[in-house]
Amino acid sequence: MSQFPPHLVFEQQSVEGEVVQVWQQYDRRWLDFNDGLIQSEIILNNPEILPLPLNRAMLAGILFANIPKRVLLAGTGGGATARYFANCFPDVVGDAVEKSETVSDIARQYFELPTGNNWQIHTEDIVDYVQHCPHKYDLIIIDIAVNQKTPEWIIERNFLKQCRSLLTDKGHIALNLLVDDGNAFMHSLSAIRAVFDRHTACLSLPNYRNTVIFAFKNVPESLPAELREYLASLEASWGLEFGEFYQQMLKDNPHNSGVF
Repeated sequence: MSQFPPHLVFEQQSVEGEVVQVWQQYDRRWLDFNDGLIQSEIILNNPEILPLPLNRAMLAGILFANIPKRVLLAGTGGGATARYFANCFPDVVGDAVEKSETVSDIARQYFELPTGNNWQIHTEDIVDYVQHCPHKYDLIIIDIAVNQKTPEWIIERNFLKQCRSLLTDKGHIALNLLVDDGNAFMHSLSAIRAVFDRHTACLSLPNYRNTVIFAFKNVPESLPAELREYLASLEASWGLEFGEFYQQMLKDNPHNSGVF
């Protein structure tokens, strides 16, 4: 029996000149900017599942925090993470910032981006948004890439300081870092650590170029002594592989580096 091939659901060129495509295979639907990378993916009828490892890894900072009350998504894509929160933690309030109106419309129409009282989408450049945002966030997720790399402006001091100022006392950011080599990685990590007083942790994704950087406004609470039970409880609540995240963090973060 042959596999049912992916089929193109929608295609449009954005104002910025990107070719934006929506693909589907069985109950999987994903967003593609025609650059070989899946930008966002959902499982239809299963909003509690985040199929992309990166989306799941971006939430691993919860190891050191509580369930966030307010979340900011910088770079919304299809909005899979917003959809996840809206269904698994409906009390969470969120703002999704996406500068492409084309992508925003696609997220609403094809990816079940939540709209209503708890989730708002803002069609705006995140650099401008953080300048006038009136809210404080427990979690800021920054997932923006240009030509399969993290743009330099994301690690600029002024932008990072503005993001830190929007965090609650126990808040943190999760930043998807895509760079070319080890030197570029250390340059980016050093810039982030300088703004966040070294309250950072790294999480690499095996078989992917991505490294997630978690940066905390203040020193996060220590992990509980009964770690195994704590990880099991988190995994049951979130449906995410927190045990695997923790083991990978132990490999990625030498002792006395950042929060470890």
